[in-house]
Amino acid sequence: MVEPVLKDTVMVSPPSSTGDLKMFGYNMFDGSAESFSPIMEATPPPDYKLGPGDNVLVNIWGRVDMQLELTIDREGKVFIPKVGEIIAWGLTMQEFKKRLRTSLSTYYTDYELSVSLGKIRRIKVFVYGEVKKPGGYTISSLSTLFSALHKAGGANENGSLRSIKHIRHNKVMDEIDLYRFLLTGDNTQNVELQSGDVVFVPVVGPKVSITGQAKRPAIYEVFGGERLSDLIELAGGSTAEAFLEMVDVDRISGDDNRILLTVDLSGEQYDDDSNLILFDGDRVHVPSMFGLQKNTVTLAGHVKHPGSYELTDSMRVSDLIDCGEQLIRDSYTKRANLFRTWPDLTREIYAVNIDRIISGMDSDDYLLMDKDSLVVYSQRYIKRRMTVSISGAVKNPGTYEYFQGMRLTDLIFLGGNVLKQAYLLRAEIARVNPGKPADMIHVNLEEAIEKRDGLKDILLEEDDIVYVRSIPRYRIGQSVTIEGEIEFLGSYALTKENERLLDLFERCGGFTPDAFLEGMVFIRESIVKDVEKHQIKTILASTEATVLDSLNRPLPKLTGELDLSRVNRIVIDTKKLSRNSDSPDNVVLRNEDYIYIPHKPSGVQVLGAVASSGTISFEDDRKPRYFINEAGGYTTNANKSQVRLVKANGRIFSGGRALKKEIDLGDIIVVPYKMKKEKEWLRSAVSVAGIMASIATTVFVIDRLQ
Repeated sequence: MVEPVLKDTVMVSPPSSTGDLKMFGYNMFDGSAESFSPIMEATPPPDYKLGPGDNVLVNIWGRVDMQLELTIDREGKVFIPKVGEIIAWGLTMQEFKKRLRTSLSTYYTDYELSVSLGKIRRIKVFVYGEVKKPGGYTISSLSTLFSALHKAGGANENGSLRSIKHIRHNKVMDEIDLYRFLLTGDNTQNVELQSGDVVFVPVVGPKVSITGQAKRPAIYEVFGGERLSDLIELAGGSTAEAFLEMVDVDRISGDDNRILLTVDLSGEQYDDDSNLILFDGDRVHVPSMFGLQKNTVTLAGHVKHPGSYELTDSMRVSDLIDCGEQLIRDSYTKRANLFRTWPDLTREIYAVNIDRIISGMDSDDYLLMDKDSLVVYSQRYIKRRMTVSISGAVKNPGTYEYFQGMRLTDLIFLGGNVLKQAYLLRAEIARVNPGKPADMIHVNLEEAIEKRDGLKDILLEEDDIVYVRSIPRYRIGQSVTIEGEIEFLGSYALTKENERLLDLFERCGGFTPDAFLEGMVFIRESIVKDVEKHQIKTILASTEATVLDSLNRPLPKLTGELDLSRVNRIVIDTKKLSRNSDSPDNVVLRNEDYIYIPHKPSGVQVLGAVASSGTISFEDDRKPRYFINEAGGYTTNANKSQVRLVKANGRIFSGGRALKKEIDLGDIIVVPYKMKKEKEWLRSAVSVAGIMASIATTVFVIDRLQ
């Protein structure tokens, strides 16, 4: 059990950072798009000005019966038959109706007239500055400044909410303070926009924060010159439990340090010394009166009723623990801690022996003072955790709690019991002797577990470590895979130790008529791991010469590009294998070995600097030159001295030795190109390639001998 963190009853200091506080008002535009969108079906306001694109519906009845649907053109005019053009741009609906009646009266008498707004025009406005999505937006002509801000996602973390500018024809029409709307609901600044208007959000101004017992803790933007009381008013006022006698202001001083000012705002009238003028970066904290309780003592920790208690006259530790009645069964009574806070906020600690107090000894029964705190601990907290460990062939190896009377089989059971491969004839127990070498105790687990021999089921001691070994060379779940031209391809479990390649061929049913055994591919992934363990790349890098380019800059080491996976193939001479089962080519199989038997090839491949690369029909008793000639012979840039012969089983021969070898079906002849200019890095690459070939051969030889 983890012991609780204990705190004394002292005033909580103001936070050193704003923590999870957020800027006030920035969530205003987090709602859906409908939050600030105009209601298109609603009647437009009486002061709505008509403009190009607006649709006006006119109904005339009486001696004249007409229904007109008029759209204001780009010049701001509408056309009425007989009457002609009428200017509507900039007029309210009432003004347009009056002008229309005057024009119609010239041609008609005794009629009634109604005018309504049909389809409303769209306008283009621009929102720039510190907004989340600045740009131009096409919106309804009924849209307001708030609508445009919402389209742009509202102000970003650097945007001001208190000095948003509404610009028309390069002239600032108004400066909007959104706090007026957010704090009082004043919507008078939500002005209608015209096409071409710009809404500009500048960088945020000075910021101050308020935490603690304020109704709306947050970070607020200020104009400058506001006082502490103004910030508390912005934050909705203080809560009922606010302790205004000690309001803290954490401020950046002129020498780039921080200072802490404590002021009293409890009076009805503030003077200039208490009602401070705020500066950018000020952090205000209003504490709670509950953190400043007087005439109290605290009982905490492993007791029945932790908490604060009234300090009475002549109250002692024995009174606080109620002569032991507050203690829990496993409370540690040899020592508790009494923390004392003096008026100058310095603190002391006193060791208290509860056993001595309960027995009536007054030497530890201290007289309590205001803000004293007594902490009682548990036995578990004081004593270190006693453990034993088990490792090896068990289901859940690890460290477990030690219990009195715990035996070896108890720990094995906690560890999930032994695994199938566990070697039961001999386990080890390492027993720690302080100041001396550990004792090694050997145990027969078979007798302890299966025969339930109590003498073998050793009584454990604290910090014992049990090792359960695995059976030597135990093979579980080990398999090899064989694919290609065989009768029964797939994975085969290794059923016995030292199972060999010929045993696998027999188990898989032999080969198909099209099998090309000479081209068998034998891959052993463990070879790559063995090479990496020997840190071959590091060794090559240390032996590789540093080569400089024309600007005397070192070129990258070639060893970094080496692909070690090329050394994982074991070359098998299948002719020797078929003649003699005791041949070294009849290798012992290992887990995850992969064998592939290819299809019989159609000929011999000739690649590289020849007239026509391709596959040449195979003929017996032929040398490489014959097949090179069949491929059109060497090209002018062929490097004849570096011809490579790649045998079907993976062996490689080069130079004159390659040209003297007889060709077998499935072989590959590679004729390299000449290099026009041999560079140092190329010689280094050849050197590295030679070293890698030596590594591969060495691994092959070592692997074959095992």
